[in-house]
Amino acid sequence: MLKFPKSRDDWSLDIVSLLAVIGESAMSAHSQPLTASILCLLPRILPAPQALLRHARPTRLPSIPAHIVSIHSGTLLVELNHFANLVYSIDLPSFTVREIRIKHREGYEETLHDEKNLRNRILRTPKGVIHARPFSPLALLSVGSFLLSVGLCTWAVMIEDGVAVVAIVAVSLTSTIIGLSSMWHPNLTVRKRKTVVPDGDLVIRTRQGAFIIIRCTEEVARELYTGTEECSYVVGDQIFRALVGVGTFLLMSAVILMGNSTWTMQAALGCSYVLLNGCYQIAALFPEGWHWNLVRYELEEIRSLDTQTYTQALWKAIHVSQSTDWVRVSHAAPNSETWRAWIDLAGDNLHDPNWDAQKALDSLLNAEKNESGFQPVKHCVVREASSSPKSDD
Repeated sequence: MLKFPKSRDDWSLDIVSLLAVIGESAMSAHSQPLTASILCLLPRILPAPQALLRHARPTRLPSIPAHIVSIHSGTLLVELNHFANLVYSIDLPSFTVREIRIKHREGYEETLHDEKNLRNRILRTPKGVIHARPFSPLALLSVGSFLLSVGLCTWAVMIEDGVAVVAIVAVSLTSTIIGLSSMWHPNLTVRKRKTVVPDGDLVIRTRQGAFIIIRCTEEVARELYTGTEECSYVVGDQIFRALVGVGTFLLMSAVILMGNSTWTMQAALGCSYVLLNGCYQIAALFPEGWHWNLVRYELEEIRSLDTQTYTQALWKAIHVSQSTDWVRVSHAAPNSETWRAWIDLAGDNLHDPNWDAQKALDSLLNAEKNESGFQPVKHCVVREASSSPKSDD
């Protein structure tokens, strides 16, 4: 017969301190949007705070592999910036073609030129700057966990559990110190000179064979695609290392103290960490765009085309972009004589939407096969070597 503990004292909660450091995967995914908000300075209990205790801070946001080429200038890149993918995701079905227009929202064109104020901001976010949403899921969790920490500390005071009070204060200060050490702001590349240049239209080719034609100005292209997204941190590297050391010491002390608090507070802390871990895991399921304010840009989808093969998708992208130069620059087609001839034919038919690109390629491939001397098997003469000499008769 199964037996269970009958009284409260029969339950052991010594493992509750382990719950404070479980959930590192979810916290690692949230680390950058979490520390981009001033709410990261709130003292609160935070699941797996060691996920934010890094030996070095990233210099930029994570990028996505993709081939990006400028239609007019021929600039080629092999990665897509993080914010660019949030503005318009390149996660498209295979062999699809999209044409979109991205532009600055009215009144936001000249809001990124005061670089000194943008880099040194802490409390106030200037207009038009990409920043963490004040009411994002992570922001609400930060405020909620702060209130939860206040409630737990008040409860510990009421039941006169001094060890639990010190533990909650220590682990809450740990989150503040760690948040300050990694607090940062995103900075985009800004085009400073106003010389007249062609538009910054781009073509993006994904690994799945989809194409996205971006219609935008050179300023938008520089901010989202051809420039780099820098992480501007509030504190320097030396202060960062010192804060990480202090945070590590406080975290270890808090974990030890949690294991020596009363049964009631251990149960309360254990339930709190389980609840917060679940909430942060759920927050990881939300789209990343929910965490960032991207009101600076307006998006318009001009057309959407679906094809069956890569050749058809490539032709549609050429027809929409009205150019073949980017195909050669980005190596979107094999570097063979047949494909080079096909690209030339595509350039001659830019204004003919009814041109059969697949048929043209098949004809070129068949012609190359015949010119190379390949013949069907039934027309081939097979000679077999013999070990014995043959007569001349």
